[in-house]
Amino acid sequence: MKKESFKLFFYDESQLFKKVLIQEDFSLMVGSNSNCDIIVSNKRISRSHCQIIYSKSDHLKLIDLNSTNGTFLNGIKLKPSIPYNLNLKDQVQLAGVSGIIISIGSENIQSRYLENQKNILELFKNKDIITVGRDSSCDLRINDNRISRKHASIKKLSNDKFLLKDLGSLNGIYVNGSKVNGKKTISKEDNIFISKYLLKIDGKAKDLSDELAISAIGIEKVYPNQKKGKKALHKMDISVPSRSLLAIMGPSGCGKSTLLKSLNGESPPTKGRVLIFNQDLITNYEYLKTQIGYVPQDDIVHKQLTVEQSLFFAAKLRIANISRADIKIKIDQILSELNISHIKKNLISDISGGQRKRVSIAIELLTGPMLLFLDEPTSPLDPQTIEDFLNILKKLSENGTTVIMVTHKPEDLDYMDEVIFMADNNGGKIVYYGDSTKYKDYFNVNNAVSVFSQISGINSKKWVEKYSNPRPLSTTQDKEKVLINKSNQSSIEQFFWLTYRYFKIKTNDKVNTSIMLLQAPIIALLACLVFKEVTLSVLFIMAVSAVWFGSTNAAREIVGELPIYKRERMYNLKLIPYIFSKIAVLSLFSIVQSFVFIYILYFYYSDSNFDIYFNNPFSAFIWMSFLTISSTFLGLLLSAIFDTSEKVLAVVPIVLIPQIMLAGLVAKIGSTTVEFVSYMTFTRWGIEGFGNIQGDIVTDNPLNKTADAVELLKNSFHVSYSDHFNSSGTLSLDFMAIFCLVLMMFISLYLILKGKDSI
Repeated sequence: MKKESFKLFFYDESQLFKKVLIQEDFSLMVGSNSNCDIIVSNKRISRSHCQIIYSKSDHLKLIDLNSTNGTFLNGIKLKPSIPYNLNLKDQVQLAGVSGIIISIGSENIQSRYLENQKNILELFKNKDIITVGRDSSCDLRINDNRISRKHASIKKLSNDKFLLKDLGSLNGIYVNGSKVNGKKTISKEDNIFISKYLLKIDGKAKDLSDELAISAIGIEKVYPNQKKGKKALHKMDISVPSRSLLAIMGPSGCGKSTLLKSLNGESPPTKGRVLIFNQDLITNYEYLKTQIGYVPQDDIVHKQLTVEQSLFFAAKLRIANISRADIKIKIDQILSELNISHIKKNLISDISGGQRKRVSIAIELLTGPMLLFLDEPTSPLDPQTIEDFLNILKKLSENGTTVIMVTHKPEDLDYMDEVIFMADNNGGKIVYYGDSTKYKDYFNVNNAVSVFSQISGINSKKWVEKYSNPRPLSTTQDKEKVLINKSNQSSIEQFFWLTYRYFKIKTNDKVNTSIMLLQAPIIALLACLVFKEVTLSVLFIMAVSAVWFGSTNAAREIVGELPIYKRERMYNLKLIPYIFSKIAVLSLFSIVQSFVFIYILYFYYSDSNFDIYFNNPFSAFIWMSFLTISSTFLGLLLSAIFDTSEKVLAVVPIVLIPQIMLAGLVAKIGSTTVEFVSYMTFTRWGIEGFGNIQGDIVTDNPLNKTADAVELLKNSFHVSYSDHFNSSGTLSLDFMAIFCLVLMMFISLYLILKGKDSI
């Protein structure tokens, strides 16, 4: 390249403020000092920040002058004092300040995917409608596989009004961070996001991956704690270059995971701003969540599914309008990249911990994110698996994905570009942020293990003070903002795929599902062995069994997949489809259990030797199914309240025993207060419903004789029931009472799940 073809263009917030022609023996100093050739007045720019020189060998060079906040070439942070070659279309970014950009040789740098770009406004000179896509026939062509062949069209309505239409694209269109459903009227000022590209009507398409991956400016995190708030993160600035690997390390409780969650949107900072590829995380979250992958500490895969099934259902739930053929291609490609193609047909429960972690990452890669957050991914892995795993992360970084991971393993740093060390000093304080090869000199230690003793306990104070804002903090005083997480997938479509997936989970888990279904015949046969006639006790066992089946079937179904639920909820999961997908599948099993239970009782008590037959078996089956399904809401409610399966299983007996005691058969309901409490139990109404259906029963009190089941309940076991309800003892009242209980539990379940949202 000839030297006369070089020009430097300096931008501040996209506005060109300086243009420099490169001449022989050229040297240019950039910084905040008044002696610099190009003066940039920004507190994050060092006094002598970087130097650009033209050497005699006809190469343009860029040198970072050991700046505090770094110099970035095409999103990659440069090592200090080392000259780097500059070429046409390169982009230099200073100190993580997304507005300060140096363009080489062209006033607008183009991504390698953006071919022969023109200003969109100019395209309207020849036609009123332009098309955007990767097909060669498109007016605005973006040659990227994440862009559909015919992705969108833009129609000019007036000088400042345009109609943007989604042409059935795979990854959708977003305007100002919100997804476009069908079409939307826009203006010149609106930001249009298509995959990783930003378009404006009066500008050219811009590849966001050329920006800094993350710019966190003055972020803080405070958790409510009685009268005083607990500060989990102290004020800090962070700039993460694109296509890099960043490790976050420190003692337990120092705020590593809190920082990770603040950056990825799971738990936004109380103050400050987070910019993802120069776009505000809060304002543009609906769009940015499609560019963020997040694997928490717990695996986000169902162990009862195969690897292929897990990826298939994740794709169906996350990507709209995607066909089975496209899913298969995408799955095969990702599994190949992660070196796990050979386990595609294996159950998740049958693969190793390292392979499960890769499957979790594969799920996140389905949407092609530019950012991948990992929370202690190497903790459960052996040394050989860790090496393979980190090599995969390195490859992902080289292919364009920025990786940020929390880790406790010092050996992980050998694969990282940068590292943040946080101190155990009232939490949330950075003591080192920089090159992963220079921390030993900074702490004057021989290995990473020795760093932990320096930054723990009282020793950490020294390093907190030494760090003393090397990356100047902003003065922002933003109040905590709440991310609005919307899902544009149809509720019906989401319900279908959630239900289909859940059904596959239950049917694949043959052992547990068989045990669940075998409960009904076992308990029914025991009832036949114990009770020789159709007595009130038989109706009691039917009601208690129904409540037992429903509640225990559902008791672990939410808490058992809590990490998966939280991740999917963070992405696009809707609560109503999620709840009813559980109810739909569990109802199917409830109906099977009820049918088997009633059939066995009917077969046994229909013998002519009995004084009383088992009456109305079909009605009894319908009532038991209704009671079992209703009790499913109780089980799901318990599953949502607690955070571990052990806690739920410990509470289930505490909840079910009152159902037995207050049913009105074990002991006489002797007071009005207890009577009203009994109205809050399913068994209270369930046994009476069975009594209405059965009619006559055999009673041993005072003599073995026939009696009306409901009358016996009212007169012998309750004191004031008929005083409170004009329709006391009717099946319709029993139905309405149970329906009211279900409604209360559904509302409680919804609110509890909603309360688990951190966004």
